[in-house]
Amino acid sequence: MSRLAPLLLSPLLLLLAQHALAAAGPIGQNHAEQAAVQEPAPHAAHGAMPDVAPDHVRWQPDEPLRQGMRRMHAVVEVLGHGEHGHVDRSQFPRLTREVEAAAADMFARCSLEPEPDAALHGILARLLGSARALRENPSDPAPIAQMRAAVADYPRLFDDPSFPAIAHAGG
Repeated sequence: MSRLAPLLLSPLLLLLAQHALAAAGPIGQNHAEQAAVQEPAPHAAHGAMPDVAPDHVRWQPDEPLRQGMRRMHAVVEVLGHGEHGHVDRSQFPRLTREVEAAAADMFARCSLEPEPDAALHGILARLLGSARALRENPSDPAPIAQMRAAVADYPRLFDDPSFPAIAHAGG
């Protein structure tokens, strides 16, 4: 994949993820065509995960999902250090491109049933929206906390026992 591909794909991927979440189904040809004409949702729409039923049985992730979420976790951990000045903010664009690349890979390779697919797309939409906000305004650390929350929601929804815990803002 060229270095420009994630940058070119990110707006479309964000729209596709938003549409898939709203439709509560997997992205297909018709969904992609419809999503291409939708307006992006406001950034605040990506802030919180929908309620999870107390009896929710976590879904089994496939290997591309496990790998992709570990990539997301690693980026969010590095960005967390940036909140405290331990990573030069000039690195944020490169790190946000890694978020976009990991999401693009998951969109292309994950094979989930409709319900977990829609939940994953919600997580990815939040990550992509926050990555975009961070790239547009690297001096505002708020998107990093939103990314941390999205990554932390993954183990609430998916049964991935070896997934590392996300560090809190203080760490």
